[in-house]
Formats: sequence, structure tokens, C-alpha cells
Amino acid sequence: MVAGQYLALFATVLGVATHAQETTLASATLANEPATAFVYVPSTTVEGAISTGASSTTSLRTSIYFPALAGMGISQSAFTLAPCALRSPHIHQRAAGLLYAYDAASLEVGFVTENGTAVSNTISSGASAVFPQGLIHYQFNSGCTNATYTISYGSELPGTQVVTQALLALPNDVLAASLGIPTSAVGQLAGQVPSNKFVGGVADCEARCANSTDSASAMAGRKLI
Repeated sequence: MVAGQYLALFATVLGVATHAQETTLASATLANEPATAFVYVPSTTVEGAISTGASSTTSLRTSIYFPALAGMGISQSAFTLAPCALRSPHIHQRAAGLLYAYDAASLEVGFVTENGTAVSNTISSGASAVFPQGLIHYQFNSGCTNATYTISYGSELPGTQVVTQALLALPNDVLAASLGIPTSAVGQLAGQVPSNKFVGGVADCEARCANSTDSASAMAGRKLI
């Protein structure tokens, strides 16, 4: 076995041992917690726990809001995505995501691979989809009723960065050169990019759903999960 293989094996063993130690420490710490520490109900009184926009809602279950997750390497988010609403393209720096569609008629899920290949599928209730760690991905409710789903992550703090908002944080000349536009156009572009993680008003979808009674009733009965 060459030196590189020895190093790779050592790193693997060390990683497993470290994870086991962290899990043991987490278990020992939680042993003294009351039973109520192991359940979590999102609250609108806790800043950041629940976010809304474009008639859509997300609630976070990370270690920030659910301390029992500390050291466990898992977290979760729950979503209600309104008809024709988009969860803007974003990345999770520290975890892959596993989506489960709880109630969805037509939920488009997609990501872009490292070589620039777009991967897109449309799923419905009972289906799952995976988003690899660090890749740009999105969810779009192309149906005319609410879509409710959860995403579980392999990190207690997966991190989220909305791509369009991150691009606008770059210096104007850098962004202009990257997009092939005049520097003078950057300000106009910034004024058109939504600041919310949820985007509504996808025109083709809204036109198709305009006469749908299901769409109207779904908006009136929006769930908060």
C-alpha cells in the first residue's frame, strides 16, 4: 500500500472516530435534558424561525432553533410553496438535502452539476428528490395548488446562500464583466432582483392557473408547517 493510500485510510478512520466521539458527547449532554427538549414546534415569536414571502412559508429546524440537534449532524426545513411560486436558486454549503413531497400536484425540482449540466424533474405527493451538497438548486411549484414538502439535511447547520443575492454583493465591475453587461446596468439589475428567497409571479404558470378554483382555495387555506 503506497503512502497516499495509508493517508487516505487514516483520514477515513479518523473521521469515523471523530464523528463517533461527537455523537457520544451529544448523547451525554442530552441525557440530562427534559423530554420537552426533544420536540420542536416553530414559533412566529422567534426571529428567523419562520420566513414568508410570495404567499409561501418555510420553518427551520436547525440547532439554532432546535438545540437538541446540536452534535447530531441533522436538520430539517418545512415548506408551503404557493401556486406558481419559486424558491429562488440557492446553495447549502455544508450539506446535501433530501426532499420529501408531502402534498404536491406538480413540484419542479432541479440543480446544476459541477460541469454545468442542468438536472430537472417534476414530482408529486409521495416522491423524494436529492440535492447534492454545494450545488445550485431550486424548487418551483408549477401546480395550481399549494405544495407542501420537507427537506432534511446532513448537517445541523447546512447554511443557505441565495445565488442572485450573493452575485449582487460582488463589486459592480466584477459583476458587470462576469455577466457581459455595462457597469451602468448593474444598478438597474439590482433593482429588479427580488430580496426574498421566495419569488412569485411566474407568468406562464399564473396564466394557466388564473381560472383554477383549486388555486384560489389553496391560497385561502395555506398551511404553516
